[in-house]
Amino acid sequence: MEWLFLVVGALVVFAVAAAFVGSETFRLGHETPAAIFDLDEAVEAVADRLPEGAQARLTYDEVRSLIRSTLGYLHEEGITALPGEDVEPPTDDVVVDDDHALAAVLAAVEAQGLDVADEDAAHVIHGLLGHLGDIGALGPRAG
Repeated sequence: MEWLFLVVGALVVFAVAAAFVGSETFRLGHETPAAIFDLDEAVEAVADRLPEGAQARLTYDEVRSLIRSTLGYLHEEGITALPGEDVEPPTDDVVVDDDHALAAVLAAVEAQGLDVADEDAAHVIHGLLGHLGDIGALGPRAG
């Protein structure tokens, strides 16, 4: 009789554990993970993606400034959040026009007094968007 209580108790514990694991697995499988952005990692990843000519012309500090300017633009457009900022995810797709982004970043870079070629800035923006896509911070390109 004692073994019957032991078996029933083990089955109850197993059922509770299975229900908990199943519900958490379902929740995590249907929840979008938060993308964690690290500026130093982004600078390195973007600099590595640049074409050879742009790598020769840009310093890491210039790449960092271009990335910060791009992130500032994306924040103004409501696409990214600042650390600790609590924002609601957009309900509709947000599309960023490449030309508008480049113009905004070039204006910010000019205000900082950096002398960066338009082509190099475009490469950095493209590399940053690729990096953000890699870490899951952006959706697919609009077709």
